[in-house]
This record gives sequence, structure tokens and C-alpha cells, in this order.
Amino acid sequence: MQTLQSITLTQFRNYSFRKFDCHAKVVAISGNNGVGKTNLLDAVYYLCFTKSYFQSREINNVQEGKDGFRIEGIFATEAEMERTAIVWKEGKKKLSNNDVLVEKMTDYIGKHTALMIAPDDIELVNGGSTIRRKFIDGLLSQANREYLEHLLGYQKVLEQKNALLKQPGYIQVQEPLLEVYDLQLAQYGGYLMQQRQQISSRIPEMVRHFYTKIAGIHEAIDVVYQACVPSAEQLIELFRYNRRRDIEAKRCTAGLHTEDWQLLLNGLPYKTHASQGQKKSVLIALKLSQLETLSALGKAPIILLDDIFEKLDMHRLQRLFGVLSQLEVRQIFMTHTHAEDMRQALAPHFEDIISIAL
Repeated sequence: MQTLQSITLTQFRNYSFRKFDCHAKVVAISGNNGVGKTNLLDAVYYLCFTKSYFQSREINNVQEGKDGFRIEGIFATEAEMERTAIVWKEGKKKLSNNDVLVEKMTDYIGKHTALMIAPDDIELVNGGSTIRRKFIDGLLSQANREYLEHLLGYQKVLEQKNALLKQPGYIQVQEPLLEVYDLQLAQYGGYLMQQRQQISSRIPEMVRHFYTKIAGIHEAIDVVYQACVPSAEQLIELFRYNRRRDIEAKRCTAGLHTEDWQLLLNGLPYKTHASQGQKKSVLIALKLSQLETLSALGKAPIILLDDIFEKLDMHRLQRLFGVLSQLEVRQIFMTHTHAEDMRQALAPHFEDIISIAL
């Protein structure tokens, strides 16, 4: 199992140039607010996924006044070492692995996996369907490269269809092209739906299991997949049925990009009927279900815990560390303002700990 031995940041966010040694099971990062703790976690995430967890625009990752950034990581086992470097400059991104240029990013994604738990993740419970789709898509893309390829294909065709629907004028002359797009969406979407159905049949039990571990009590929790149609075979009929509506709305109004997963507590919506403590516990349970799924596939992720002390009370925090110490975890990176608080909380569960003070 590879671990991240070191990471070097050049012109990334608030770092001009800084190298961090992180050759331990647990890396505890401490420092005042605003010194770059979260930026360091995000750099580790970037090494795994070639994108930021927090920033959608690459220019926002560049240090102010500079024209690009570089992140380099050394991953290692007892037998071998692997050097990964990602450079973004003037709108272009290059990735090299052991000094060999990687032509397709999708060939690299999945090689290293990571799981972030950050303060804004509570929107996975409180927010709209887009956030939960992104969570499920991210899990399945890490677990299955074919899912990622189908998802990218679906998104590309969806973008083309929406561009056509937005064109001014009488669109009926373009209906044959709409039919082509809908057939392609149904083809890509059929595979996506099958994979979503499979993971959705397993997630509820995992969430209930980890919720009980973290909260210390058993509650009636469910995660319900709200598919756009009952079966993948019905997708093409859905797109055809909605064609007039799509033309009027000037966008594709139904499909895999509108699906959701409803979180329920005692049969009622979680976002309106759960306490803050219950919401935080189910959020952690969802993330641990992601961890369990990836670990079962031999893809032990790096765990990234951003300000976890602010998210959970000490009882839940101790239960979380207890669970993580028993699971197949590659490495844990975590941030907090006080190093001593982390040391005391981690000591009962982990021995191999390194501290980084910013």
C-alpha cells in the first residue's frame, strides 16, 4: 500500500515554495486560521484527482501575482517510489508520473484515491440534488474507470444537446439531431444507471452501520435512490417524451443529471427533521461508506479531515478515530488549530503520528 512520503508546493495558493515530509500513518497539521492548513489538504487531494476539492477554477489555485503552480508528491511502498507532478500554467495542465508525461488524465485518476471531510460537506445533507449526485459520481468514478468514461461521455453529449436547444429560431428542423443526442444519452446513461442502482442497494446498510458506530445509538435511517425512470431500458422513451418540454425550456429537463438520493430519518426528510448532531453523524456515515466501498476494491484512500474538531463533539470524535483505526486506511491527514488537542485525541488510537506546524 503506497503512502505519501512528501509533497512540495510551488506557487500554490498561499505557498511560494514549501516541502512537507509526511511519512507517517497520521499527519496532524496545526496552525492559526488563515496560514494554509486547508490548502495543504487540498494539495494532497489534487495529487489524487488532478483537481481541487474546493476550487472549480484553476486560476484560483495560483498564488496571487503568479501565472501558474506546481504540486509534486512522492508516493512509496517498502519496495518502490513513485513521483507525481502536476503543473498548471497559462490555462494548460500537465501531469507526469515518474517523469513520464501522462497523455490522458482519466488514465491516472483512480491510481491514488482520497476522501475529504470538510466543514462545507454538511451541504451533502442540507443541499440540493447536485451535491449528492457529485458524491455518488465521485465514489463510482474512483471505484470504476468505465463509470468515469461513461459519465464524461454523458456530460459531453448533454452539453451538446443543451447548446442545440439554446439556438434561436425554429428548432424542429433539428429534431433528427436531437434524436441522435437522445440515443447517445440513453446509451451512456444506461450504464450509469445500472452502476448507481448497484451502489444504492448497498449504501443504506453501510450508512446505518457507521451511523450507529459514530452516534452511539441506532436510528431509522434510509438512503433512497430517486431514479429518473424505473429501469435503464426506459431512458430513450423518457428523452423522447420530454422533447417538446426540452424545446420550450431550451435545456434537457430530465435524465441522469436530475437524479437524487433522499436521506430519511424515521421516514421523513433528513434536512428538515434531523438535529445538527444527527446531520453531522449521517454525513460522517456517508463518507465512511465511501471509504468502505473503496477499501473493498483494494483502493484504500488517503483520509483528509479538515477542521474535524469543529464538526464533532469529543465523544463522536473518539468513536470516529476508533472506527478509522480498525478500517483499511492508507493515511490520515487532519487539521486543527491546536496541536496538543490532536495529539491527545489521536494517541489512544494511533502510534505512527507526525506533526506539521504552520
